Amino acid sequence: MFKKLLLLAWVSLVVFAVSCKGPEGDVGPAGPKGDTGAAGPQGPAGENTGSGAIVISSGADSTNEEGGYVTGLTGITPAQDSVLQASAVLVYIKSGGVYWPLPGVVLFDDGSTVSNFTFVNGMDGTNFFIQLLQTNWSEDQDTAPVRKFEDVKVVIVPGNLLRMNAEVLKSYEKTIAALGITDKDIISSKKLNLKALKK
Repeated sequence: MFKKLLLLAWVSLVVFAVSCKGPEGDVGPAGPKGDTGAAGPQGPAGENTGSGAIVISSGADSTNEEGGYVTGLTGITPAQDSVLQASAVLVYIKSGGVYWPLPGVVLFDDGSTVSNFTFVNGMDGTNFFIQLLQTNWSEDQDTAPVRKFEDVKVVIVPGNLLRMNAEVLKSYEKTIAALGITDKDIISSKKLNLKALKK
């Protein structure tokens, strides 16, 4: 019986000792700083994170003539030509402070006159051209009226970047924001001679 009482007392003492926990002490001071380790190997060169899209701008006071308005880039290399062939071309006419996507309707003179525009693009030798064509207009006349544009922007988007919402593409501002393009990336274009391209 004494052995049983002794065993019970010993178990109770162990349980009591384990269950007693005092308050934690303060954190000790930090140890001395170790030596600086050896530098690791240099990583590979980073890739260019630019989107690869191109924006060309005609600038202010562009005027279409009989047969349409032509803009573009000259001196295209074969490598640039192959990129252009695999790219989407988006065109926006600025009128009344708004960029209008083509093909589509463009308002002029505070909305009192309207024209429908479309465009074609292609290569002529080493020239990449974009020709704007009026397909309909509000005036009662047989020939297309002269229209003054505040700007013509052409956005050339490589095919690998075309996972964009169609609603984004309808807005020039949203398109260049989605592509990460800033004003410094825009290339000024020259008006090309339509008659010279037809020769």
